[in-house]
Amino acid sequence: MSAPSPTAENLHLKSLYFVLALLTIFLPASGHAKKAETDSGVHELVRRLEDEWAEIFYRLPPAVHAEKFEDLLARVHSVSEQYPNAADPLVLEAIVLCTYAGADIGLSSLRRVSEARELLIKAIDIDPRAMEGSAYITLGNLYYRLPGWPISFGDNDSARQYLESALKLYPNALDSNYFYGDFLLQQGEYDKALPYLEKAEKAPIRPYMALSDVKLKEEVQRALIAAREKHEDYGDFFSRFLTAFFGDDSKAP
Repeated sequence: MSAPSPTAENLHLKSLYFVLALLTIFLPASGHAKKAETDSGVHELVRRLEDEWAEIFYRLPPAVHAEKFEDLLARVHSVSEQYPNAADPLVLEAIVLCTYAGADIGLSSLRRVSEARELLIKAIDIDPRAMEGSAYITLGNLYYRLPGWPISFGDNDSARQYLESALKLYPNALDSNYFYGDFLLQQGEYDKALPYLEKAEKAPIRPYMALSDVKLKEEVQRALIAAREKHEDYGDFFSRFLTAFFGDDSKAP
């Protein structure tokens, strides 16, 4: 079997960039406020760094993203070292690593993503519920959307396990049900996907996450139609988002 072309590999990395960007939107804004008073220092630091990440991604031109993410990564890593027993900084560091990998596509990109995977696994060991199970959801999407060996570590079986773990922790959450249902839909498991997507449809919109939840609800509706009609050509949230940014010519050959 011939190795994937550089164009296909770059597409995977660009797709990954937006996957992690959108997953960051789904992180609960109120999660830090619910922590114990003794943890308030680290969670305030993480909240500020999250805000800075969003400022870079949404407001600054893409041409400066790599430089800005590199600087941000160093500061997030410093917080991770300062609070070695806290999970939230590790999750954020992993997300910054992945978006940096997407902004600065090159030979080191997949290494950064692999480092992010290790951080997420470590975060789960510390606190699997951190950021409402975001480490599990992020890992599930990484394993699902990245290419497999010899390029990267993509693996559908591992993706399924991580997404199911998020569901066990948050069985009624909008994002855990949607992402698992979407994964099943992409595997052609239409009947199995349907109850999870229906549960996501019924999940309430969180007031502190209103914008992202409304957008995700729109995706739930598209996924429900695809599951009920068994659409084989269903294009999920991230594939449409990628096409909107790079056009049809960005599709892998």
